[in-house]
Amino acid sequence: MKSLEFRIPLIGSAISLFIGGLLLIGKVPSILTLGTMIIVVILVSLAFLITRYNNLIHAGGILGILAIISSATAPAHEEALLNFGKSLYITTLDLLMVLGFYVFPIIYIYFWVFTIIRRKTIT
Repeated sequence: MKSLEFRIPLIGSAISLFIGGLLLIGKVPSILTLGTMIIVVILVSLAFLITRYNNLIHAGGILGILAIISSATAPAHEEALLNFGKSLYITTLDLLMVLGFYVFPIIYIYFWVFTIIRRKTIT
């Protein structure tokens, strides 16, 4: 298994969420910022642990699915997207949100699913 194909989306998502979290300091409750930073640490840790423990790719896939579901059902995320383009600040946050909660998780899930399919056809 090529761990790089899994590491890039994890790190990409972590960077997007980290920058977004920094931009939201003082604008959202502190617990949300703290939660975001905890997720960033988990994603970065997972990116490095995947090379050692191959079964952790499943944890990343599950986190990717949860990221998409949590963002798609969050009223604050919907509201933010409705304000896309109204200011540079909101547009930047929206782009980071789309990258961190959708683009990178979808890329990860793509690699995850095809890794599972490859394993099933090989064995």
